[in-house]
Amino acid sequence: MLAREIRQKVEELDCEKLLGLARVLYSPGQSEALRRELLTSLQALIPHDLGAFHWMQPARHEISAWYEPQRRPLPSAHQEFWRLIQTHPLNGVLFSQPSRAWKLSDVMPRKDFVRTELYSALYRPLGLDCEITAVLPDKKAPGTFFLLSLHRQGIDFTERERALLNLLLPHIARTQHRLAFHQVENSSTENPFSNTVKFHGWLREQTPWQLSPRESDVLFWLCQGKTNDEIGTILGIAGRTAETHALRIYPKIGVENRYGAIATVNQLGNFHSSELKTCPSTPQSN
Repeated sequence: MLAREIRQKVEELDCEKLLGLARVLYSPGQSEALRRELLTSLQALIPHDLGAFHWMQPARHEISAWYEPQRRPLPSAHQEFWRLIQTHPLNGVLFSQPSRAWKLSDVMPRKDFVRTELYSALYRPLGLDCEITAVLPDKKAPGTFFLLSLHRQGIDFTERERALLNLLLPHIARTQHRLAFHQVENSSTENPFSNTVKFHGWLREQTPWQLSPRESDVLFWLCQGKTNDEIGTILGIAGRTAETHALRIYPKIGVENRYGAIATVNQLGNFHSSELKTCPSTPQSN
């Protein structure tokens, strides 16, 4: 009965849109742009105001996020993101029953959700109060998850949209595993300064420094030549807070200031001159 109902719902869809999404899912692309193209294609099938992919390792507080459309403020950049996300009403069902779509309204009425700190800090600034989400575990990397979430304002997601997303999830999972495989496969030749996830991994593998995830973020942006105020804007924190993190970093890595930090990272990285432009030796001062 359920399978017949799902088939009936899918048969009502615009076949051209569904085929367009299939072309995206099984295209040979390997770049991050493919994830955003996938989110755009999902928009035609399941209308939403904001789509998001998150690759995350909660135990390490590590995350890589893709949003479409890209706009600020980005939830993953919030300084309290990990504390707040632990209070998400869907956590109980998402991780205990993964690889299926869950609506926020399955576990909490909207009138109650809008009274939570999570809503006030992450959802209200984006003008969103409805969500449908699915977690896809990476079986080859325990503790690693790929999370797809679609958000909109005022109109909850329908059962038809949930059924459609559930049908698509296995195909989305295959695409994400393929992208993750190529990312790991190419990591040895990619510049670790290309994004914060690669930089965090490089720090763990190449240094004995005991930096917190936030300190690693700050060091990454220091090596991009950003000032404290610019780092604060990027990370969603105050410039003074970014400076405090930087001051904690210096003794941990055995230097006295940002110039010493950048020089040390460059020396350890042993980058070619073409790569050094991503971590300038003469950064701006704040």
